[in-house]
Amino acid sequence: MMYKDGYLNIRKERGMTSHDVVFKARKILATKKIGHTGTLDPDAEGVLVLCVGKATKLVEYITDLDKVYEAEIIFGKETDSCDLSGQVVRTHESSVTESELKTVFEQLTGKIKQQPPIYSAIKINGRKLYEYAREGIEVEIPERDVVIHAIKVKAFDAIKQSALIEVSCSKGTYIRALCRDIGRALSTAAVMGELLRVKVGKFSLNDALTLDQAGALLAQNELMLKPLEYGLESFKKATASVQGERFMVNGNKLVARNIQESFNEYEENELIRLYIKETFTGIGKFIKADAEMCIKPVKLL
Repeated sequence: MMYKDGYLNIRKERGMTSHDVVFKARKILATKKIGHTGTLDPDAEGVLVLCVGKATKLVEYITDLDKVYEAEIIFGKETDSCDLSGQVVRTHESSVTESELKTVFEQLTGKIKQQPPIYSAIKINGRKLYEYAREGIEVEIPERDVVIHAIKVKAFDAIKQSALIEVSCSKGTYIRALCRDIGRALSTAAVMGELLRVKVGKFSLNDALTLDQAGALLAQNELMLKPLEYGLESFKKATASVQGERFMVNGNKLVARNIQESFNEYEENELIRLYIKETFTGIGKFIKADAEMCIKPVKLL
């Protein structure tokens, strides 16, 4: 029997928008209550986690999980979109070596500043950047803080001046922009070719289904969604005490006597998984600033 609420790990295929995937999944599952967690460009493929039913309330937390990508980087040119779909804005002779490529990874790892591509859905003054781009309007794009946990070379072609890299990063990272910046750091130009998202938190490409596979499993009554707390195991847990259950259900703040665990386990503003007995109930935040320390429910299922 399929969970009515949970996550469906879909392998988005090239040529589809993330909205296309949601639209088709709604037809397959016969429900409108589906949202996706982190847009993939039409030319990209890989893990796209769909939140179904009550899981739609948890989209932001799954979207916030770290991600892993495999990206093709092609040296010698740069485009306005930072990928092969854009217009070439700069070319440069390239003779990059694999050792030089690995060296620049060091300066682009950790917490870095990144300027998103103009062809992106980030909003400036209430409008998406790609809307400015399509109208030929110049706009200042502010840099953003992102975290690159690791970059490594999976394949390198000195003749074609291209490489396949694996990137582990925080939410909000544009791999297209990272490829552009790698090229600039090497005093040449670079653009992203193919892009594959292989992980979102613990949702892996190895466990992902195409929409056709999901539909076939559903027809056989064998499609299983991941449960609501799946992927959120890094959040600490707070279980309501008997007297605390009514406070949790009603979204009231929980003081120390309302939960079974010790407040000493939590840090200021830390997000906490909330439980009533063994049932996952929502997300809370640990607050120290109040006169009395408490956990405030911020999202109840």
